Amino acid sequence: MTEYTLREATNQDFELSYKIRKNALGEYVEQTRGWDEDWQLKYHKKDFDAKILKIIEVKGNPAGSLEVYSENDYLVVSGLYIIDRYQNQQIGTRIMTSIIKDAHLNSIKIKLQVLKVNNKAKVLYERLSFRVFEETEHHFQMIYKPSD
Repeated sequence: MTEYTLREATNQDFELSYKIRKNALGEYVEQTRGWDEDWQLKYHKKDFDAKILKIIEVKGNPAGSLEVYSENDYLVVSGLYIIDRYQNQQIGTRIMTSIIKDAHLNSIKIKLQVLKVNNKAKVLYERLSFRVFEETEHHFQMIYKPSD
């Protein structure tokens, strides 16, 4: 099993987090609406928040990123990106399992969204007891309820 660590992000992780997002999500964005580098970079600048970002590392090397924050009575996982080199090594599953354990302890629901073309991620979340509660043109909005 691949061991990983999570470290708090800093503002210096802006470029790294963009590269991680592009590597992990780029093919799905391309399938959905096409990858526009300028637009994606502008969006990342607007969306980047080191306060909610953690960098996932394997032996000191960047392996992904995680963005989680609290909103009302929910935890929102706004991004879990594992780069291709580290996918299919249970890292994302173990991270989400840890988040789910915290949600149980605090009786908090978890929300996230997944691109409709990213079936692999949707199957993972469904296996972890997330359910689709809403759809948009490109996303499934999913929820996990500790009582389920």
